[in-house]
Amino acid sequence: MVEEARSSAPVLLEARRIKKSFNRVEVLHGVDFTLHAGEIHGLVGQNGAGKSTLMKIINGAYIKDEGTILVKGQETELGSPAIASKLGIAMVYQEFSLVPSMTVLQNLFLAREPLIGPFIDERTARKKAEEIFNELEVDINLDQELVRLSVGSRQIVEIVKALSLDASILILDEPTASLSSIEIEVLFKVIRRLKKAGVGIVFVSHHLNEVVEICDRVTVIRDGRVALSSNVSGLAIQDIITAMIGKKLDDSGHVFYNSIKRHHPLLQVRNLSAKGLLHDISFDLYPGEVLGIAGVLGSGRTELLKALYGILPLSAGDVRMQGEILRIRDPKEAIKAGIVMVPEDRRKNGLIAGDSIRNNVLLPIWDRLRRLLFIREDEGRAIAKSYMEDLKIRANSIDQYVEQLSGGNQQKVVFAKSLAANPRILLLDDPTVGVDIATKRDIALIIREIARSGNGVILVSSDMDEIASLCDRVLVLHDGTIMQELERTETVSFSEEMLMGAIQQKL
Repeated sequence: MVEEARSSAPVLLEARRIKKSFNRVEVLHGVDFTLHAGEIHGLVGQNGAGKSTLMKIINGAYIKDEGTILVKGQETELGSPAIASKLGIAMVYQEFSLVPSMTVLQNLFLAREPLIGPFIDERTARKKAEEIFNELEVDINLDQELVRLSVGSRQIVEIVKALSLDASILILDEPTASLSSIEIEVLFKVIRRLKKAGVGIVFVSHHLNEVVEICDRVTVIRDGRVALSSNVSGLAIQDIITAMIGKKLDDSGHVFYNSIKRHHPLLQVRNLSAKGLLHDISFDLYPGEVLGIAGVLGSGRTELLKALYGILPLSAGDVRMQGEILRIRDPKEAIKAGIVMVPEDRRKNGLIAGDSIRNNVLLPIWDRLRRLLFIREDEGRAIAKSYMEDLKIRANSIDQYVEQLSGGNQQKVVFAKSLAANPRILLLDDPTVGVDIATKRDIALIIREIARSGNGVILVSSDMDEIASLCDRVLVLHDGTIMQELERTETVSFSEEMLMGAIQQKL
């Protein structure tokens, strides 16, 4: 049921009865959405529900089929991002649009530098940038190369870039997906200052606890329709979940204590080092175990997975699988040894964008499907369909191109591709970033099932609740070194607070 939420502040944006189809499949079925000045409006829904499509229409990246859009009371046609920008609409995507090798100042005004005659007016650009950073009470060196900034600082630079265009409507797409808890706190302070300044903010997120914390209103889209629109005050997270999936979500995905027999390690890592990144790391991984790796960004957690997968060269140490030493120099050798990785940046490193779901899922097992010079097409299609159903990938068919899928469904295709390789050891680098709560539970169950089959899982996650609920043991990393090991027992379980305390103790 949709509850009308009201505000006395001026309406900055109003979308009425918006419809949009792709390949004759209707994605939005008459969606309404309103944003007021000085409001943070949460937009949530399962992957493929239509929220990203709606935002891209408002940003001018897509053109609506039907409906009306009013900006500050004036009906308008948002035919391109450039038109939207002139009307004060800016969108900060989950994938940054910044150039790492350029400075903060150069990034802020790239391709639109203020000029004095034929020359760039750096003084004017610097003055405007400093004014915005001062208003937000954020201290970032304008002359610092972007590559040297933390992910959280880059996120703020993206926001400042949008504000430098005099944006009054700011759309944030999964802004906290790759941030640490400390960086999220800083970002929320910036968002609240923007709210106080009268900017209207659309906060698109799968993290419902953050939506409840930061947002004034929330709109839930389910299957291309508005399932709920309400003030956040008085709403419980369970109410939002029910609106998202159309039913009450049970707790069948809750993970309890799992006894691990620590007799014969599946994987042994001894004195592993990678120059300047990892230092003298040793641990064992046992059959049936989910081993968590916790730490802030830059602690070496992703680098550890890359070292085990052959992406990052080792400077010392060795790795053994069931007692046999492994010489892994690239991912192909890792897959052959039974080690498969789901990378952090799945769209960049995990997908062939111009190809189908089927071909992406089957990519690591083509040799297995080959009979002489021919591919066993029926078997391959059956495998792809099976993973599409198991992971609930929302698509027209296994022949649909992955670039046409929502971000969360693209992530699920990468996950399916990794599982198709039948790994003995699965390396997961933030596997549920950008995934809705129902799919997150499904993936958690799949991870535990992989472990119960006698395989090993090493899980890196920025979500401490995910680590706490899924893992049997946790290694806490700091500056590329294991600082602490925590183990779940029949009487001791992990909590988000415990893990955050262990991480922050090393800062």
